[in-house]
Amino acid sequence: MARKQGGVHFSYLIVAIVICLALIFVVVSQNSQLEDRKTALDRKDQELQRKDDQIKRQSTEIDDLRNLVVGSVDEAVPVADMSALIDRAGGEIATAMGKSSEVQYASFRDLYGDSVDTIRFLSGELASSKAAGEAKDSEFQEAATSKGNLSAQLNEEIDRLRSEVNDVQVQLERARSEARDEAARLREEIERDQQEHTSVAYQLERDLSLTENLLKRANNRIDVLKKEINQEQTFSMVEADGKVIRVSDELGFAWVDLGTEDRLRRGTVFDVFQYVKGGKRLSKGKIEVTKVEDDFAEVKILANIDKFNPISSGDLITSPFFNKKAQPVFVFAGEKFNNSRYSLEDVRRKIELFGGSVEGSVRLETSFVVALKGYDETGQYEAARELGITILREDELIDFIDF
Repeated sequence: MARKQGGVHFSYLIVAIVICLALIFVVVSQNSQLEDRKTALDRKDQELQRKDDQIKRQSTEIDDLRNLVVGSVDEAVPVADMSALIDRAGGEIATAMGKSSEVQYASFRDLYGDSVDTIRFLSGELASSKAAGEAKDSEFQEAATSKGNLSAQLNEEIDRLRSEVNDVQVQLERARSEARDEAARLREEIERDQQEHTSVAYQLERDLSLTENLLKRANNRIDVLKKEINQEQTFSMVEADGKVIRVSDELGFAWVDLGTEDRLRRGTVFDVFQYVKGGKRLSKGKIEVTKVEDDFAEVKILANIDKFNPISSGDLITSPFFNKKAQPVFVFAGEKFNNSRYSLEDVRRKIELFGGSVEGSVRLETSFVVALKGYDETGQYEAARELGITILREDELIDFIDF
């Protein structure tokens, strides 16, 4: 029994030993893990301390940089304002460098590089401007010195001219005195001559009066002779402008010896005629210019007056709207047209359309005076007769503009 109890106690002892050993192992194991964790925690604390030191250093650098850029911390500029400052600086640097577009900067570091270049560029410009200013100042000093020398020369010249003016005034006063004496002497001679020649002057006045009366009678006679000589020249007396050189009866066309060299234009209407016995002018019809070459023109036959005597080669042509030398000038003499189809304004437009011009008064360059109703009582008609200007009857003018 005692042995059995002893065996039980020994078993408990062994179990207790085993449990103690297990507990010791657990404790040792836990202590080892605790040491490892403590070591790791120490490393984390050291790393955290390094991070804190780094943050403190970076904060110090940031504060120093901020103080360098914007002043003290209390005067710090917000980020938005700093961005606006960078953007504005890009435009100002572009303007200073003479660039057409603004420069965009992302940070102060980018801005710093161009700012240094801009400062160097502006410094060079300032140096150039300073050198130019010094050159201009030197030129100004030279000009001032030259002006002083010129002023001295001008003063000397003025003094010399004043001396000459004084001499001239003395000579002028002497000449005036001599002229007054000479004028008095001449007046005495004139009075003496007038007294001596009074009778001669009376005779000359009488002869002059007689001569003026004779001259007046001679002028009256000249006016009478002039009216007899300057008879009315009508359109039938006007010389031919050209002639027909070929006719095509089948086509109804003809050709004349006038062209662009003679200032001929399309649309001009000519009267075709021939001289018959006694020197009279026989009208044969009308033609209209359709095509103009250098020295000839093609015309359309508008009318043949006599089918037994049609327009043919060698016939002469004339028109009041054609003048080889200049533009024909017309003047209306009278109140209005007898023809009710056209007004004065209509005829004026027709004349200008055909290459002529209309004026209000007669002059040497006038080509034709158109005789309207009451023409013989107008000054234009009298002037035309005195100057020998051709009188164009109303119906003659209508014949040319009515086609």
